[in-house]
Amino acid sequence: MRNKSLAVVLLASTWLTPTEAHAMPPVAALVAGLTGGALFPVAGILGQLGAVGYSTGFAIGSAIGGSVLGRALLGVGLSALAGSFTPKFDVPKFNVPEPSAQMGNFAQPVSYAQWVFGRTRKGGPLGFTEASGSRRYYVVILAAHEIEGIAEHWIDEYTVGVDGTVTDFGSSNFLTNGDGGGHTAPDIIKPYGRIEVFRGQAGQTANAGMVSTFTEITSDFDFEGLAGAVVWAARTSPQNFSGVYPNGRQWVYAPVIDGLNQIYDPRDDTYKYTANAALCMAYWITEVLGGQVDWDEVSEEADVCDETVLNADGETLARWEINGTISDDQEFETQRGQMAGACDAFFYERTDGKVGFKVGRWIEPTVTLTAGDFLDCEITEGQWGADAPSEVVVKYVEPDNAWRQTPSGTWVEDASARKVTSEPELYLVRHHNQAARLAKRLAKVQRPQYQMKGVIGPIGYELIGQRFFALDHAGLGITVAFEVRTLRRVDLALFEIEAVSVQESDFDFVAATEEPQRPEFEAIESGFVSPDITGFSAVQGDGASIVVSFDPQPEYVWQQIRWKTAAASQYQSVTITDGATEYIITGLLDGTTYDVQARNVSAGLMSNPSDWLTDPATQVTTVGSSVPPSALTAFSTTLAGSDVTLDFTTANDGAHFATRLYRGTTTDFGGATLIHTDYSGPNSTASYDDESLAPGTYYFWAVPVNASGVAGTESGPETETIV
Repeated sequence: MRNKSLAVVLLASTWLTPTEAHAMPPVAALVAGLTGGALFPVAGILGQLGAVGYSTGFAIGSAIGGSVLGRALLGVGLSALAGSFTPKFDVPKFNVPEPSAQMGNFAQPVSYAQWVFGRTRKGGPLGFTEASGSRRYYVVILAAHEIEGIAEHWIDEYTVGVDGTVTDFGSSNFLTNGDGGGHTAPDIIKPYGRIEVFRGQAGQTANAGMVSTFTEITSDFDFEGLAGAVVWAARTSPQNFSGVYPNGRQWVYAPVIDGLNQIYDPRDDTYKYTANAALCMAYWITEVLGGQVDWDEVSEEADVCDETVLNADGETLARWEINGTISDDQEFETQRGQMAGACDAFFYERTDGKVGFKVGRWIEPTVTLTAGDFLDCEITEGQWGADAPSEVVVKYVEPDNAWRQTPSGTWVEDASARKVTSEPELYLVRHHNQAARLAKRLAKVQRPQYQMKGVIGPIGYELIGQRFFALDHAGLGITVAFEVRTLRRVDLALFEIEAVSVQESDFDFVAATEEPQRPEFEAIESGFVSPDITGFSAVQGDGASIVVSFDPQPEYVWQQIRWKTAAASQYQSVTITDGATEYIITGLLDGTTYDVQARNVSAGLMSNPSDWLTDPATQVTTVGSSVPPSALTAFSTTLAGSDVTLDFTTANDGAHFATRLYRGTTTDFGGATLIHTDYSGPNSTASYDDESLAPGTYYFWAVPVNASGVAGTESGPETETIV
């Protein structure tokens, strides 16, 4: 056996050794620290505030510097970590929550801190909820740190935009489907809600609207260090309620977040928002767990993560990203597994006490082990066991599936073997190509050609930090590359090693031929589609109303009617639930043109709507009264030089509102021009002088009209000739 220098810093740690982590009890000082001391400054309102506190797991950091009887775990690879993200029936503490489970707003006395890396969708606990006036106000806490911003606003399963020009806290700032921009929320929602985001940045102040609405809330309520949003949802009419609030209560706010923006990048010495897997892991190690890293090494790994790859569609992606959430209630091993699993990382303890890692790629081995290096060695060939997976399906987060957990395409490792499917849950992955590359790697390490266990001597020190090594075992006739599964220090000069054989091709991935077919998430036609409404009509009614009618519709659908002025962007609407075939829209402006449409929706569910008809909308101009006034009782003209005097007497009719006087140059009234409107009331005599006319023959008419402009019978023509 070769002699190796023992002049190294021996590790008393082990950061890599799994040890159960328990969150510290929530104490007042900790809560105050996370909220700037501003969450509970007023006695007696804890119930209103939802009593949100954050517990940070100091015990989770005890994995650093802890020890397990001196058996230091110096290296751990993908094959050893797979158990931490592959649920098993006999592992009750498996605690990787599905992303959909995080898309809620809940109230609880203590909430665990959550860190958001890259881009993901999530909800969060309620930091405050209370009704005031006609609105429900609530504050949703999204992250225990500053975030870059909100990429998409989601309320329930709708996306909305936020109109930054609407600054009045009492006004809705929603942008919906009719506003363009690809928002999916129906227009009926538009007047009923508001979202104001706070990002957790330094100097964050209390929301001015909340301070002005609730006397208990003061400027101290700044949610310092936390990111979230102030939301309000307004009451609506019973007819509109199910359309505005399809879940029967205020919306769940679960947006798509661009998370941590204080991640250190040693390559340019800046703090930034990034999904680079190496930089995210370095932040987790140093800022969440309190460990140390070698920043030069982090720079190298970050460059690897930024390398580009092509997916099956020919699109360019970064090689390794981390996009998702870790929570302080997760065990250390779970966090480590999710982080490493997302980018095929190998973790190791350095001799200087820092934590090192290598992201997924092939690295040519620089250390070779021979038979003489082993005190004990067991190599198994082809003994994979009945549980070895023949195919792997990675569950990841798919943006096209509303950012929910989604199975990737299937990587088939051995089509001839008994079908055993492994379904690792890697919820820090949001690209199908990345999930597919991980599926291949997991299949390879779980069905290797060789598995090796052994005890080696001081050469183990040379393996610290080495992900791969070569094994040249003359006695067994094996010369092959291995990947470290685990490396443990037993004592001063002995190490236990487990490894699996690998090939450089295991790390190659040609998406065009190897990426399994990505799941499709096109809009699926429902088995039930509401039929188009038939017999639709919209006409003028009395009293500035519009009468809408339609044929009897099937009993399994309700009818929705909407209307707006032609110049407006926002519709008002009503839902017909009782089988009626006519509805009168009242309270409209007289003499105003309105767009009117109708459609069918699924009864009770307000879903599966038909198209709005007519398209374009039917336009109706309102009238206060459709009854014309009586004709004038007298109408005459008198010529004096180049002036003509028009004399008339109105009928004794309460419908009379005004008299319109017209002049033409032919006997055709249709070509006459309005020259004056006189507002003398019923049973009145009036006159008008039409002065300084040019020579010629002129024809004059007088027409009574009601208050809605509906005309009665015209009087005339009277003829005058000027010479």
